[in-house]
Amino acid sequence: MRVGSFNRCAPDDEAKQQERERARKHAVPLNQLWCCCSVHFFAGYVRVLNSSIRMPIISVKHLSGPPQAQKTAPDQPGFFNLAMPVFELVSQVSMRAALFVVCGFLSLVNLSEVEAQTVRVRITVTSVAPPGIRVDAELPGATNSLSFRNTYGGVLGLGERIEMLEAVNASGESVAVQKLAPGEFQTSGKFTHFRYAVNLTEPERPAQMSHVSWLNREQGLLMLADLLPLLKEDSSNLAPTLITVEAPAGWGIGSNMKHEGRQFLTDDPENAVFLIGPSVHEENQKLAATSLLIVTSGAWPFSDKDVSKIAGKLIEHYFRVTQFPLKHSPVLMLIPFPGEAGPESWSAETRGNDVVLLLGRRAHGKKILSRLGIVLSHELFHLWVPNSLNLDGDYDWFFEGFTVYQALLTDLRLGLISFKDYLETIAHVYDSYLSSSDRDRLSLLEASERRWTTASSFVYEKGMLVAFIYDLSLRSATDCRGSLDDVYRQLFRQPTTGQASANEIIIKLLSEQHGLESFAKDYVVGAGRIDLGSLLLPYGIQVQRAAAGGNATKLVVVHQPDDPQRKLLSCIGNGSSFSR
Repeated sequence: MRVGSFNRCAPDDEAKQQERERARKHAVPLNQLWCCCSVHFFAGYVRVLNSSIRMPIISVKHLSGPPQAQKTAPDQPGFFNLAMPVFELVSQVSMRAALFVVCGFLSLVNLSEVEAQTVRVRITVTSVAPPGIRVDAELPGATNSLSFRNTYGGVLGLGERIEMLEAVNASGESVAVQKLAPGEFQTSGKFTHFRYAVNLTEPERPAQMSHVSWLNREQGLLMLADLLPLLKEDSSNLAPTLITVEAPAGWGIGSNMKHEGRQFLTDDPENAVFLIGPSVHEENQKLAATSLLIVTSGAWPFSDKDVSKIAGKLIEHYFRVTQFPLKHSPVLMLIPFPGEAGPESWSAETRGNDVVLLLGRRAHGKKILSRLGIVLSHELFHLWVPNSLNLDGDYDWFFEGFTVYQALLTDLRLGLISFKDYLETIAHVYDSYLSSSDRDRLSLLEASERRWTTASSFVYEKGMLVAFIYDLSLRSATDCRGSLDDVYRQLFRQPTTGQASANEIIIKLLSEQHGLESFAKDYVVGAGRIDLGSLLLPYGIQVQRAAAGGNATKLVVVHQPDDPQRKLLSCIGNGSSFSR
């Protein structure tokens, strides 16, 4: 992802838009959502803040030396040499159904105690040039179809990577396989074993490399969501999944799953991620409320402790904001961005308890850590919102737009940026919002529904601005006794039984605050236009526009703020200086 401005992508052709629309209709449940940053919006956000980070460096060292050797199992004669139960699969399974995976997971002491009905899969790296893997699996019950994901997050044609699919029935006889469409297979009879190859050529755009599986000579990212078939929603025989990974000799394997050696156990295969490579390194860091596993590939000009200090501050801060402990310890996978790129080039995604970050490393350690802190302030909050919420529906306006604002506010609170940087970032977002053709046409609810079929930056831009205005309004109405933090705490106190409508619950919470009963109706449900000039002046912030023909907005504190304004501006950053 080239970070530099709020550039907008040209519209896709009609076929691609239709493909994205189909993918959106089969959206994942939001409590299992894979969150990723927007090229259009987050680029400018990070660019504005990057020069302002003031995160101290603890120490600097290069990570070197090969990890413990991992032998790759050679191809065995015959179709299978595995004792692997289970994928319960069904034809015509939808992408949404795919994500109702493995529930009722029993507590495990070690992998040897896993019951016989455990899903078992073997992934073998067969070649790094050309890049490819082989996947073997065995089913406890027979099926006659397999369905693989074909699109995710704007990456199309994933199903085309599935090659040479073979199936064998319970008697060990081969079953004829017919390819119906990319990623869709039907057999002449029911089978219990299957095997296939996956072409893991890197995506065309480096910005997509945090979202899907790929492999090269230096490292590989394996995401089970696009490598394994989709699972049946109403299966009565769901069980934990045990994966064995066979990497080339000398390669290390890192993952966000429990493991013993090369065997990895998960009750959530859709969110399982592996980072493999000849220089993969793991370091487990203990934090106050949890632990953080850092998995890196390649040499970096800083230590794991430098990373854990940044991530630890953010995680502990978000725990204080939400008052909600994470159910699973977070994992950070740090991968070099392709080519001779500096930290202005990056791509990130939060999936389950795992943050995948590709970051350019052609710079001094302090500059790289500066960018790392800004990106993580956004991505780590996704561990809570939406990944720890049991909510359903399209509410990207909240879990992306509001999250961007919360991340910005966190950077200010932790002293990573100044109040001037805070206002400069919001002004930059406002300029981008004003240039959007959707600003008077789409509500935030409508924009969330169309996020993957139109320019997605509008959801980030207006969502962030609405969060900013709401936070100011609530602080002002409560004399700084309330803030947006209160909404998050109330949100995490909601009942957790069953999936609830995200938009209904969040809009209700926003509307319950004194003096803000109609706020969500105007700016979330409705397409109310944001005019910062009139909205901010009562709070002591003045909007300055560039000379005629220019579009650069400046937000500055009024020359002589009164006492309520001064108190409000001070409490935004917990006492941070707001000098002009």
